[in-house]
Amino acid sequence: MARNNKLISLSSARPPVPTMADEDAVALLTRIVSAQSEIAAAGPDPQDVVDAITYRAQELTRSAGAVLEIRDGENMRYWSASGIAGNQVGLMLPVKGSLSGRCLEEGRVMRCDDSETDPRVNREACRNVGLRSMLVAPLYFRRQAVGVLKVVSTTPGAYSDTDQRTLDQLSTLVAASLYKAIEHAQMRAALEQRKGQGDRDRQQSREGRERLEAVLEGAQLTAALQPIVRLADGAIVGYEALARFPVEYDLSTGRWFEEAARHGMSIQLELAAARVALDQLERLPADAYLAINVSPETVCSDELKSMIQAHDMRRLVLEITEHTPVEDYERLNACLSALQALGLRIAVDDTGAGFSSLRHVLRLAPDIIKLDFTLVREVDLRPRMQALIAALLAFARGTQAELVAEGVETAEQLDTLKKLGVPYAQGYHLGHPQVP
Repeated sequence: MARNNKLISLSSARPPVPTMADEDAVALLTRIVSAQSEIAAAGPDPQDVVDAITYRAQELTRSAGAVLEIRDGENMRYWSASGIAGNQVGLMLPVKGSLSGRCLEEGRVMRCDDSETDPRVNREACRNVGLRSMLVAPLYFRRQAVGVLKVVSTTPGAYSDTDQRTLDQLSTLVAASLYKAIEHAQMRAALEQRKGQGDRDRQQSREGRERLEAVLEGAQLTAALQPIVRLADGAIVGYEALARFPVEYDLSTGRWFEEAARHGMSIQLELAAARVALDQLERLPADAYLAINVSPETVCSDELKSMIQAHDMRRLVLEITEHTPVEDYERLNACLSALQALGLRIAVDDTGAGFSSLRHVLRLAPDIIKLDFTLVREVDLRPRMQALIAALLAFARGTQAELVAEGVETAEQLDTLKKLGVPYAQGYHLGHPQVP
């Protein structure tokens, strides 16, 4: 019977009355959860989030200040700070020789009761901030300790075990907020970088268009003429007109035409260069021709046809360059054939530089084939180059086209080309481009 009474007594027993310590723990946890909720509600801006973290850490531990430090290489950087540390944002301290660095390495909360006697701290930095004691808790991002949350006091021995647990729990709970803050900061930095690059690209684009317009409107283009020589007797048979731009812009000729293509001004620029070149035709010897560089788009323009018809077409050569791929060979051939019927000759430039130039040779039936300088550069040293040029020379003869080698810069190159039977050439060794 006593046994049953015992059971009844046990079953009807009241739950234990909470102690003062239990009530304090619940109150503390409630404050930490409340603080974490306020931090989470700080908004998407990462700086607002980390500022909320430091402020609440200082408040919960009754500290004189708080700091959120992020590892930056071999240093710790103050990302956010409050209280007595508020003016230290941006401060960089070495990871080694600091309590924050040790906290990162060991991954646990650390306490310093007196910075003047604790060998683990950076004493000079502590004095600059004005602290004497502190707590440091590690902060985790993707399972790695990347920073610390630190609270500081101006008096020694300011922190208890309860304060240490408080900071430990807070740092654990704010991990998600910190994670989002860092993710957002990284994303924003990437966006800013792309935006900055986009702004720079747009600025450069505006400047490029303004340069082109200034050159075209101010008629600042000139033409340099490079002689084309018959190798059998050294006589000059023609000149290639090369566009020259104002030197103050410090841009290569290729860059100018690339920029014009980006702005849809290729035809406009090529026509301006052709106009300047044609002005030189009457100054040339009567038996010399003038070669002008034009793209397939410009060849088919009515403006070019009107321009060249005012001159002796038999003394003109159009060198077909390629800034964009040819999509309609039938149309291009029709344009070229109409000009050839008027006595004008067609040359394909940069032959051998790639498949596009060789395709031009096969599809356009040019009067002149111009060997790219890359084939000429080592012609005296490489038998394979000699064999390739010999094959192109045979092709030219079979199609009744003339062959001109470009980029001749040495006597050795010239001698080799002569031995191969190349009839014409141009390059610095034979004559530099000159502005009349």
